[in-house]
This record gives sequence, structure tokens and C-alpha cells, in this order.
Amino acid sequence: MSPAPPGPARVTVVSGPSGAGKSTVAAALAHDAGRPTVLVTTDDFFQAVVTGGVAPFLPEAQGQNETVVNAVVAAVGSYARGGYDVVVDGVVGPWFLDRYRAAATREGWDLAYVVLRPTRDVALARGAARGDGELRDPAALGAIHDGFADLGELEPHALDSSGHDADETARVVRAALDAGGYRLAAPSGRPSSAYPEPGRTDPPLQADEATTLRTFLDYHRDTLRWKTSGLTAEELATPLPPSGMTLGGLLKHLAYVESNWFAVVMSGGEEVAPFDTVDWSADRDWEWNSAAQDSPGELRALFDRAVAASDRVIDEAVAHGDGLDQLSVRKSRATGEAFNLRWVLVHMIEEYARHNGHADLLREAIDGLTGE
Repeated sequence: MSPAPPGPARVTVVSGPSGAGKSTVAAALAHDAGRPTVLVTTDDFFQAVVTGGVAPFLPEAQGQNETVVNAVVAAVGSYARGGYDVVVDGVVGPWFLDRYRAAATREGWDLAYVVLRPTRDVALARGAARGDGELRDPAALGAIHDGFADLGELEPHALDSSGHDADETARVVRAALDAGGYRLAAPSGRPSSAYPEPGRTDPPLQADEATTLRTFLDYHRDTLRWKTSGLTAEELATPLPPSGMTLGGLLKHLAYVESNWFAVVMSGGEEVAPFDTVDWSADRDWEWNSAAQDSPGELRALFDRAVAASDRVIDEAVAHGDGLDQLSVRKSRATGEAFNLRWVLVHMIEEYARHNGHADLLREAIDGLTGE
């Protein structure tokens, strides 16, 4: 393996609309680099979807595009950890840039973003002259160009490539990069290391068995709340390939687990809504699959309702029942025996501890949040 170059990995994203010359420029930057460098072409990742692929500029391609971007960022990270600089060639608009910025924050990349943006007329003319198999539709080309028309705070990252050939553009970009230009800071509004940790239940060091079990369960519930806090609906629905697990799915799944064990198994009742009306025979993973349709507020409210209902069952057992020896109404399908509350609480702590490990990885991949 090539030795790692001194300093952090340099990741340069060369973007812009179709017809901007980014593929030629990106290749030139990679080939002329003075350090071990990999050229990553996002088109290769889109073309890897050989069945069921959707043209990435169509509205219905949103889910596919997010998956591809995640795969590209993961590949860039793998090369960077292996000691290579990376040049990314692709249509990477500001709407997907935070994936790269979060990874750069997490892994310490020296991240640069270059948008080659010729005038609209030049981009359309270049597109019309492309060969067979390439995007040539004027309406699609115009729509892609329009997506880069107003970059807001990223305007300093744009370079008008209308009057330059590819070689000249590459020289201009290389000189700017060498001078420290086009660099990107950490994601806006997100700290570089950890999202502020909220107060979590602190299990006492010397307490009775029931208090110890309950406070450790509350500690893990609070951990999941923290790991899913401050995220948008899109972020809560973002998986970490190859797994399809998401933080939103975790919230909804653990709400279901809470409801099933306490409301159903312990008490013999029905799950909290909406789990009480689900056709589980049609989709055994309904809570995971449906979470993407729920807003962050809906997911958190559902989780909190399920936890509150579970706590009422525990409170009743401790205050008026047999405490941790309280037996469940529903029996084990494996042995035919009832569960006691002690077993259920230990199982819930185990369930949360395992899934909070998943949540650690998912959240770090989204915005770099770390912490136990």
C-alpha cells in the first residue's frame, strides 16, 4: 500500500452542471497531483444501479440519489483512510454537500469544493455536442444548470469556465487549490466534535434492584433521544450502507418494542397506536419501513408516548403488585412460561444497549456526533 502522505487527506470535489468540463478537469487534477491520488467518478456509482435505476435529474430519483451519494462518500473515506488524496468528479450540488462536510469533520479531511459554472448558453451548446449515450436533452441540461445558478454562501467556490479550455481551467483550479482556495469549513450550525449532550439519567451507585434497573433503562432511553436529537427528517431517514437501518427507524422500532413488552406481554393489552392496527403479516418490518414517512416530531412523540405507557405498567407493579417478581399475562412462545418484570427490564436494557451502538455509528456518519 502506498505510504500515507504527510498531513490530512485532501479531498477535492469538482462539481458543476453538465457541460462545465468537470470530468476533464478532475482527471487532470488527479493525474497531475504530487501525492498518491484517486479519481472517483460519481457516474460510475449511478451506472452501477443496473436494474431499477432512475435518471438522477428526475424528481423520483431522490431516494436513489441519496443512496448513491452515501456510497460515494463511503468510498472516498475508504481511500482517504488508506493514505490517498481523492478527487471527486460529479454533479454534487449544495443539497448533498453536507454529506461530504460531515465526513470531513469526522475524519479530518482537507476538503475543497470547486463548481465549474459556464454560462447557460455555453453549457447547453456543449451538451448538444456530446456523444451518444450522454445526456443531451436541453430541458434536463438547463434544469441541472439552474440548480447551480445561485450558490448563496458558496458563490466564492464557483468558477466561470465559459472562456477557458479544459487544460487552462485545470491550471487555474490547481493554482487556486495550492494557494488554499476553495476550502470548506465544518457543516454550518454543527460543531466539529459533538452535539451538545443533554442531561441523561445517572444511575445511582448504591440502590435497590428495582431502582438500579429502572435508572439504567432510563439512561439508555435518554441516550437514544440524544443520538436522534437535532436532526431533520432527511437525516433521520439516512442509512449507513450496506445496512438499511436509520435513526428514525430506531426510534419507531424501540417505541414498538416498549409497547409490545409492557402493554402487551406484561399487561395483556394492546399496543399503543399506531402499532395496534398494523397488518404485521403484510410487513414484519413495518415500523422500520414506515418511519421515513413520519416527521421528526411525530417519531419523538410516538417514542415518548410508548415510554410513558411502559412506565405506568412498571409503576403499577412496583406500587401495587409483586414488584420485580410480577409475572406477565402473556406467556413465552418458546417455553409456555410467564416472564417476570425483572427479566423484561433486563431484556429492555440489553435491547437498548445493542441499538444505541447502532445509533452511535449512524449519527457519526450523518454529522460527526460522537460520545457514549
